[in-house]
Amino acid sequence: MSAGVFAASEASADVTLFSRKDITLNAALDIGGDAFYFPNANFGTGSYAPHKAGYYTRTKNVGLGELYGQPMLSGRWKTPWGFSVFGLVSAIGSTTLGDGDAESVSQTSGTPRQVNLEDANLGVKIPFSEKRRLIIAGGRQKFQIDDGFLMGKGAYSSGERGAWWYAPRFAFSGPGVIKYEGTSIRSDVFMLENNSNNRQTYGNDKPETKFVGFDVTLFHSRPDGDGGSSYGDRAAYVTLTYFYVRHADKGAAYDYSNRADRQGMSVTALSWGGTLFAMKRHPFTKNITFYGNFVSEQNSHAGNGYKGVSAYAVYVEPGYTFSRVPWRPHVFYRYTRFSGGRDLHSRTKHNYDTFFLYDGARYTYGGYWPGEIVGNNMSPLSNMEVHQFDITAVPPVHLLKKDDELKLGLHFYDLAYLYPTGAGLPAGTKRHMSDEVNISAEYAFDANTSGAIAAGAAFSGPAGRALAKAGVPDGQVIPPVHGASGVMEVYFYKHF
Repeated sequence: MSAGVFAASEASADVTLFSRKDITLNAALDIGGDAFYFPNANFGTGSYAPHKAGYYTRTKNVGLGELYGQPMLSGRWKTPWGFSVFGLVSAIGSTTLGDGDAESVSQTSGTPRQVNLEDANLGVKIPFSEKRRLIIAGGRQKFQIDDGFLMGKGAYSSGERGAWWYAPRFAFSGPGVIKYEGTSIRSDVFMLENNSNNRQTYGNDKPETKFVGFDVTLFHSRPDGDGGSSYGDRAAYVTLTYFYVRHADKGAAYDYSNRADRQGMSVTALSWGGTLFAMKRHPFTKNITFYGNFVSEQNSHAGNGYKGVSAYAVYVEPGYTFSRVPWRPHVFYRYTRFSGGRDLHSRTKHNYDTFFLYDGARYTYGGYWPGEIVGNNMSPLSNMEVHQFDITAVPPVHLLKKDDELKLGLHFYDLAYLYPTGAGLPAGTKRHMSDEVNISAEYAFDANTSGAIAAGAAFSGPAGRALAKAGVPDGQVIPPVHGASGVMEVYFYKHF
């Protein structure tokens, strides 16, 4: 699910269908795809494809491919009263080919394919100056706070939708969002809901969730950037976020250990990032980056047999860019901790709920899914801690034209449970889940054309081997568990 980093953050239409006076109508198309090979998937236990007749087919070495397309139609009217009216409609068609994803029980086996409505919104933009504006948008739309650790994905692509790993769907449903974008402060007030559908996703979707809240960001823009409208243009920022879940599905299908009961939950987050400590007298400080986020989830009105929820997640990420060294390598360490409970049957849930987590990659591969193997196929992103080390570099070479870019990355992940018993693993299981190394090469021809290749190996710990066994469906003979799994993958993205 790292491929989302290659997709455009906002639709930008390239073909003008109609233009007259102050009215324009544009069209665009995004396409993307990927291919994976997972040798010795899930440390040898493999991936099980469920069949309607009630049996499973096991694949030890999993191969799959995914494709998606997104046509877009957008319009804008510059009114004579000083504000603009805009709208966007899009749909996404996607499919998974081959064996399906490599989770213990595959969510996308059987060549699923589907076309769904993605964006359908209408809004107004009221400018106060060149970089100060008020935007009111209603309907289905993308919405992301900072790097997406808490808020970024309103829909998922498992089951009949296909393209689970590419994850091209983002839109939330309305009512909508009110945004203020300024020169040093921005804020959103939002009332939204996710686009959950357990029939389409074979019971693997997130709970249907309606929520209301706000965020406020203080920021400093990069030179010639507009941090009020673009997260990537912020040199440094601090954000306070709060939202309240006014309604969520309480069905037993959602009573997973890493999905805390949502209805009535209050979620508060403080996040920060960028070059926070730059000093003119000490030029090296402009190369120091420091990102982080702390999220608190509290609920005293829990259902599904629980009396309450008290959970949290935190990550801290110091980094440094060696700006005077060839290839300008950037090195960072990220520590992430997702809270969990010791007792699987506790009346209070302590397991963290990721809500609308998006990839979060800023430099290269290495978002909040901890590794291309264990992070994508096995780890729950709850009741665990992650030590992550990354180094990325941009060699001074151009492959096809003078301003294209090649970015190389080396990524290491050390995963461990906080409480293996809280994940339902046998008593006495040691915490260590896995060590994983990934290498990546990303190529950007321009802003509209990009791709990547990556490979990696993961080495199992005691908890990882126990987790692999626990993922085998009931009634199946548990295959031998091995010490390592691998991955090879390729992605592409194109905007027309």
